[in-house]
Amino acid sequence: MLLALFLIDLAAGLYLFLPLVGRRNAGVKFYRLILIVSGLLVACASVARWDPMDAILIGLTVIVYVTLRYPKRLVFRLPAALLGIAYLAGGAMSWRIATGSAWPWSVAGALASIALLGSVNLAMLLGHWYLVVRGMSIDPLKRLAIATLATVLVRAIVVGCALIVPGVWAAVAIRQGIFFWMRAGWGLVGPLALYPMIWGTVKIRSTMAATGILYVDVVAVVIGEVLGGWLSATAHLPV
Repeated sequence: MLLALFLIDLAAGLYLFLPLVGRRNAGVKFYRLILIVSGLLVACASVARWDPMDAILIGLTVIVYVTLRYPKRLVFRLPAALLGIAYLAGGAMSWRIATGSAWPWSVAGALASIALLGSVNLAMLLGHWYLVVRGMSIDPLKRLAIATLATVLVRAIVVGCALIVPGVWAAVAIRQGIFFWMRAGWGLVGPLALYPMIWGTVKIRSTMAATGILYVDVVAVVIGEVLGGWLSATAHLPV
């Protein structure tokens, strides 16, 4: 269940942060790449645990992929909006099932995790895309870089709110010891420490350097969210 939770959150984040890139900037092929990646992630999640929502997500992904050539028509806009809603609902339900958290905590945990995983991983993939599309505007990468900072701050706030619940600090930070501090160090402090370097390279349009730093950021966030999912299942709160 925790593996499926991670895969669903990552797939949802990649798709939901696509508007920050912009179709006109990256082109249709980049959108198709993200749809393929997110669809495969959902398919892998369905192998880990079968849920009817997975079939809905895969079906809507196929429809959006096929109708990408009609961006201004309802035949594209309706399934694209439904896919976004389905990802949000699927993420919240996955958190509820995998961690046993109450619904408000599940929604908060899902949104924070989806946002962090999506912004960081999409920024890294977009950094590679600059090697494919020469002369592409730097603005999409700037927006995603700012999003990585905003989302890690939101994730830290959610974790902080969960830790002040009576008994949670002792159960997680003390009893789990090194696992919690690895989660906090890699998943929260790490991205914050890397942000000035990411922003500095993006600002001077050094996309290759930014992509290299984003690689490290992706590793830090993935480690943090994997440990965070396990700790959340232990504490039944999004830590």
